[in-house]
Amino acid sequence: MTTSARKFGPVLLAPGVLPRHVLCYLFAAFVSIGLYTYLVALTPYVLTINLGLPESEHGTIAGDLNLWQEIMLLASLGLWGALSDRFGRRIVYVFGFVVIFLAYALYAFAATPAELIAYRLVFALGVAATTTSLAAVLADYSDEGSRGKLTGIAFFLNGVGAVIFSFALTRLPQMYSGGGADELWAGRYAGLTIAGVALLAAIVMLGLKPGRAVEVVERKPVVRLLAEGMAAGRRPRIGLSYLSAFAARADMAIVTLFLNLWAFQAATGQSMSVEDATARAGMTMGTALIASVFAAPVIGWIADRIDRLSLLIIAFSVATIGYGWVSIQEDILAASAIPALLCLGAGLSCGQLAATVLLATESPAEIRGSTFGVQAFFGALGILALSAGGGRLFDQVGPHAPFVAIAIANGVVLGCSVLVRAAEGAGSRKARAGNV
Repeated sequence: MTTSARKFGPVLLAPGVLPRHVLCYLFAAFVSIGLYTYLVALTPYVLTINLGLPESEHGTIAGDLNLWQEIMLLASLGLWGALSDRFGRRIVYVFGFVVIFLAYALYAFAATPAELIAYRLVFALGVAATTTSLAAVLADYSDEGSRGKLTGIAFFLNGVGAVIFSFALTRLPQMYSGGGADELWAGRYAGLTIAGVALLAAIVMLGLKPGRAVEVVERKPVVRLLAEGMAAGRRPRIGLSYLSAFAARADMAIVTLFLNLWAFQAATGQSMSVEDATARAGMTMGTALIASVFAAPVIGWIADRIDRLSLLIIAFSVATIGYGWVSIQEDILAASAIPALLCLGAGLSCGQLAATVLLATESPAEIRGSTFGVQAFFGALGILALSAGGGRLFDQVGPHAPFVAIAIANGVVLGCSVLVRAAEGAGSRKARAGNV
């Protein structure tokens, strides 16, 4: 078998990519979403125990923390994408996980809101580096005909990892407290445990394919790569992939920030301890993520069989319904909320996967890191917009309000997708008429 014909299970790999490279990447896919979300899941615990703040202030402070994090993401995402095109994915990936390790090691020791902001800025640098690499490597490693399959596998592992972090690792403070630690050190031990996972991921990333994704004669300056990534957005489908990231990344923020906070406050309102409430919130978030796990391979299989724009329309239809449905729940901890949470989780996975596959298909290989960096930039804009107003909506209107906002955002993407599809159909009919 030639190098160009290597396979990883059902996935036909790109030339030069070995199965061991894919295994290392899939480990990153397994831990990444959990690492991104656990810090947010730990935040209500830190606000309550480390800082002693009342729950009436949690929504605003949590939103502000996310706001500062997304500002740093906005400032660095495009740069990391361009750097990965220039110097290779592996070095950027390793650096990103090392930075996440440092952020976790510091976060649980914070004693003031200013320290929390500082550590979230450090965390944002690591998230920016790994987010860009996660999407770009996915596009680099598979043949075009197998890209949906590899994307489905990666997103399935995203979901499995996130569920494990939500169901099991949110119980770490409870576990350490049961082992004799006081509430403060139980949270600190939890943060240090997750820091160890990030460090392990950095080591595993040394096994990725070395070098740049595409060897070209000209080594383009980083600024030029950034400009080319932005300019690519003039193509309707690439521009739509950027817009879809605006909503899809905000979807993840909704689940990790406001769903977690909603469930945490509902649990403490039922007289649960902080440790028990943290674990119960993790279960609620995990319920949504279970649906994300099972939706990922299904949507990945569909992606290789239908037009990628049609896939986007289906995905954002599910997401719009899911977020709207959750927004009308009276008790987020009740069994009656489970179907809505499952629909939300399916929409979460579908939206992110469809946006990724669409850009992977339409993006030129030589600027792929840059386009994914720009897509991640627009995703950060979405989280920024949500964080700026979502926390205040949560505190002043109610926990359902941010979910109404994100349902509207998903509906806008759905509408734009339908318009692009209609424009393409009109163009095709005009071309056929011209050939008659």
